[in-house]
Amino acid sequence: RRNGGTDADAQAFITASGISGTEATAVNTLVVNLKSANVWTKIKAAYPMVGGTATSCKWNLKNPVDSNAAFRLVFSGGGTFSANGYQPNGTNAYADTFLIPSTTLTLNSQHISYYSRTNSNGTEVEMGCNNAGSNPNTLLEIRTAGTTYVSLAANGYATYVDANSLGFYIGNRTASNVTKLFKNNTAVTTSANGSASNPINSISIGALNSGFTKQYYTTKQCAFASIGDGLTDAEALAFYNAVNNFQVTLARNV
Repeated sequence: RRNGGTDADAQAFITASGISGTEATAVNTLVVNLKSANVWTKIKAAYPMVGGTATSCKWNLKNPVDSNAAFRLVFSGGGTFSANGYQPNGTNAYADTFLIPSTTLTLNSQHISYYSRTNSNGTEVEMGCNNAGSNPNTLLEIRTAGTTYVSLAANGYATYVDANSLGFYIGNRTASNVTKLFKNNTAVTTSANGSASNPINSISIGALNSGFTKQYYTTKQCAFASIGDGLTDAEALAFYNAVNNFQVTLARNV
């Protein structure tokens, strides 16, 4: 549905977040592109990180309602906000999505994504959760010149030796024995690591949520993140193209 040239779902987010101008145009194009690629319906929560404030960055693009049930973010700690997105500080900053994999995600069809604008090699979890400090995990840990890890409803990890930690990462499960990590427009690793069960704690952005504590705070600036159903290879590529176009429009692509 479009109203005056703007997609209705995009307009709901634009109104809630208070953005305008190029940011509003970029969000509208992003939504239109995700819909045309059949990715929109597979997303449970998406965070474009626009507007430069905690108030504008908290909204879930799929359901821009100010409630835990709508998966809007609540930011904690010393993160900072700018036109380039949300910058955690690696010490105490994170955002709670309130999205609990065990109640919201399908065991063998799920994805998480993170657009990183920072090149660093710390032991940092960009987004994730586990069961009170133990397996199973749902997490994405992006490393520079080290090992990038993705785990989706599993006790183990798919791994990739990364040259840098800049760009759009998608961790994706499409079967009990298929986990893939996409970096930008390429599937960089595939793992047969089996699914176990979905974690019972909510996914955090900026750290690993172990329920009783947060761990492995990241320093990587987030310009987009999402959680949802599993994607085909073609859908993952279309997702990258849509998110990359969004970042290019905002002059913050890496």
